[in-house]
Order: sequence, then C-alpha cells, then structure tokens
Amino acid sequence: MKIGRGATGLVLVAGLVACARVPMKPASLPAGAQWAGQGKGAAFVQVEQLSGTLWHLDVWDRKGTPLASGTFRLRGFARSRIYADEVLGWKDGALQLKDGTWLFPEPTAPAGKP
Repeated sequence: MKIGRGATGLVLVAGLVACARVPMKPASLPAGAQWAGQGKGAAFVQVEQLSGTLWHLDVWDRKGTPLASGTFRLRGFARSRIYADEVLGWKDGALQLKDGTWLFPEPTAPAGKP
C-alpha cells in the first residue's frame, strides 16, 4: 500500500491537534471556568456581562493561579456573550478576542473619590 501526500498532511494535522490539548481544570476553579485561547496566551476564563460594555472577568493560568479578577471594559465589536472559542488569549493584562475585540481592566477610583 502506497502512502500519498494526503496521509502525510493528516498525520501533521493530528500532531498539531495533540500539541494543543486542553489541560485538566484544577479542582479549585469554579464550574464556569473554561479553557480559552491559543498558545502562551491560553488561560482558564470565566466571563459575565455586567451591563453594556462592562464585564466581570476572572482569569487563571493552567495551574489555577489567579491572573486577574475584576471589571473589564469591552473595546471593539458589541456582543451579548463571549464564548471560549472566540478568545485568542490573555496578553499584558487584557483578554483579546479573535475578531480584534479586547477586554481591558476598568480603572478603579482611588479610595475616598467617587
């Protein structure tokens, strides 16, 4: 039996899929946390819309170590929900989506100031 080029491509794709496996979710994370993103920016995330462009975001690394938690502002395309497969990754303290939309941390007012 002769193996053609198609079989080589299939093996390559299978190898790439195996490298991008989803890690087991640490028991310490909430049920709603999902693995999202690609490569080094991938993380466990839990996202909840608060109102308009404000979202509550919790982010953990693959070991369950917290990376961020708080209110984030959506900059880009409006949406009513964010799905794990839309996330490109966690980068420099912000969550990037595949369509170019970002969730940036919302600055908090200093104590004693409205």
